[in-house]
Amino acid sequence: MLGSSLGLAGAATGSAKPTPAQTEGPFYPDLDNDLTFVASREKRAKGKNLYIHGIVRDTEGKPIANALVDIWQTDHQGIYDHAGDPKQKEKDQNFQSYGRYVTGEDGFYCFKTIRPRHYGDEKFQRTPHIHYKVARRGYHELTTQLYFEGEALNAKDGIYKGLSKEDQALVTVSFGPIEEAPETVQAAMKSAFKEEKGWPNEITVGEFALVMKAV
Repeated sequence: MLGSSLGLAGAATGSAKPTPAQTEGPFYPDLDNDLTFVASREKRAKGKNLYIHGIVRDTEGKPIANALVDIWQTDHQGIYDHAGDPKQKEKDQNFQSYGRYVTGEDGFYCFKTIRPRHYGDEKFQRTPHIHYKVARRGYHELTTQLYFEGEALNAKDGIYKGLSKEDQALVTVSFGPIEEAPETVQAAMKSAFKEEKGWPNEITVGEFALVMKAV
């Protein structure tokens, strides 16, 4: 019966009134590249601050402009911002949870966030990680995850262990003190996040290169 109804609906012909337009929504409160601060709130997110930067390139090494880079992750307690997380009510409301950046001509992107926490139980446990999705017309959409070098729980994460050693190396990022980063990186972070008064406490920085395949 359902299939028959759908078939009849699809076969309708003739003029029809356009579907009424509506405003978009719902919106995330502050979808930008600084996940540590929500515009409608006064306090910043709890946790260890991180800067992540990199360049989106094609397989020939050329930078890709206008690539849409989205990230999402847990807060410092291992809680996601979605209804399916059983601990949703305990989530840090000052943490943005999602971030977005559009690359320029140089393919550069950057985010300010916090180190996510592991989550799960004895049967299924995820090591700390950050989800990425990168989209650009003319390229295959890239969905991947960033992992932290030196994290002991990487060895227990089934998704991470499912990668070859070579692929693990491509998604595992080393983070270090911002003061030890190249001056060009420090200048880029200060410009992007207006850190003229000095670096936030416990800030570290890591580089995650992203490579997209052309369609």
